[in-house]
Amino acid sequence: MAAWAKNGERDAGILNFKHEPLNDCAYGLELADGTLWELSGDDTVNNWLGELARIMGLARVSKKPTNTIYFHGVEDLLNPSFHTKPHFGDRVSENGWKSFKNGAIHRVWRHDQIPEIHVELHQAFLDHEEIRYINMWSVLRELHRHALWLGGTPVHATLAALEGKGVLVAGAGGTGKSTCYSRFPDYWDRLCDDQALILHVGDGNFRVHPFPTWSDYLWRKSEKQWHVERSVPLQAVFFLEQASKDDVLPLNDPSEAVLKTLEAAKQVWEPVWSRVERKEKSAQSALLFDNVTRMAQTVPAYRLCATLDGKFWKEVERVFFSKEFNAIRTQKD
Repeated sequence: MAAWAKNGERDAGILNFKHEPLNDCAYGLELADGTLWELSGDDTVNNWLGELARIMGLARVSKKPTNTIYFHGVEDLLNPSFHTKPHFGDRVSENGWKSFKNGAIHRVWRHDQIPEIHVELHQAFLDHEEIRYINMWSVLRELHRHALWLGGTPVHATLAALEGKGVLVAGAGGTGKSTCYSRFPDYWDRLCDDQALILHVGDGNFRVHPFPTWSDYLWRKSEKQWHVERSVPLQAVFFLEQASKDDVLPLNDPSEAVLKTLEAAKQVWEPVWSRVERKEKSAQSALLFDNVTRMAQTVPAYRLCATLDGKFWKEVERVFFSKEFNAIRTQKD
C-alpha cells in the first residue's frame, strides 16, 4: 500500500522491532476494497489485542494478508532516547521508516513502500480502564488513512441498511443521529450509530463498514460487539435536521451535498489534524475534498427532516422505493 511521507515525522534512525507473528494472536480484518489486514503483536499485547478483536468481531487470520498492523508493548515511550530497529522476518530495513508519536499513548511507524505498520503501545496503559480503549480508537486511524488514499473516508454518521443496501444519516452533534439509529424498526439492519468507514470500490461505487462507538466503552462499560467486516453498498446519504414534520427533500445543489458530507468527515479528521504538521493536514484535507466531491456526483443526498416521535424512516423508505431514486441507482449501476 502506498503511503504518504509525513512532514513532521522523523526518520527512524536505528530501530529494533522483531516481527514474529504469534499464531494465537493474529486477527484478520477484510475490507470491501479487497485488502486483508492482519492485526497481530508480541506477547505483551495479547489481552489488549484480543479485546480489540472481540469488539470488532474479528476471527483469527487464516490466509496471507495484504497489509499488517503489528503492535509492540513498550515500557517507556516517554523516554526521548528510546529507539529500535525494524526487523520483518528475514528482511531488515533501516531506511524509509518514519514515526508519529501521540504523547505517551502510542507511536506509529510507517514506510512508503512496505505495507506494514508498527505501533508501539505504552505497556502501563494496556490495562488502563479508559486509555486502552483510546488506543484502540486511535490506531484504527491507520485504516482511515488507507481509505482516504483510495478515494474514501470515515464519517461521523449512523449506518443502517434495508434489503442489504446502506444509507448514512449524518448531522451536527445534538441533532439526534443516535436517537434515529435506535428508532429504526426491526426490519432495518442497524449497523452503527457513531462512525462508519466509506471505501471507494471502483466505477463510482462505494461500500460502507460500521465502526464501533468507542464512547460506549469509555463511559458506559459496554460489552457490545460490532461486525466491522460487514459492508453494504452506499445507496444514499441523509443529512438530519430536527423539524415539526417528517420529510425528505433532495439536495439538488451538488455543492451543498459536498459541504455537508465534508463536515461529517471532518468531525472524524479534526482530532487527527490537531496533532499533525500543517503540511500533512493540507495534503489530507485536499484529498478529502476531492474524494467527497466524487462521492457527491454518484451518491444521492437528501435533507432528512425528523420529528421527535414521528416515523421518519417511512420518509426514507418513500425515497428508497421511488421510481426516481431507483432510476438513478439503475443508471449508475
